[in-house]
Amino acid sequence: MHTQLKKYFSILFLFLLLFPIIEKGLHSYEHQKDLHCTATEKHFHDLEHACSICDFTTTDSNNSPESGVQFIISAKEFSFFPFTQQLKIPYPYSNLPSRAPPVA
Repeated sequence: MHTQLKKYFSILFLFLLLFPIIEKGLHSYEHQKDLHCTATEKHFHDLEHACSICDFTTTDSNNSPESGVQFIISAKEFSFFPFTQQLKIPYPYSNLPSRAPPVA
């Protein structure tokens, strides 16, 4: 039963994932035969098509509340000076241990 439940959940999640893509494609297919103006000068047209999905616009009716918080950006100047002294080691690998770590 557990595997059957996983199968149904996977199909449900696949449907939820693909639904917006399929809906957008179907909506575009519905408007495939619509005529659209390609003129470049300014002019007016009658309503080209009536579609509740195309005409849907969201309005932000919830204004963000005013807060008394003020953000202060502080900056500190930092200057980096590279080392001017060069250190020459004649045998650079002489300080490494002579044995490798054990291998499991």
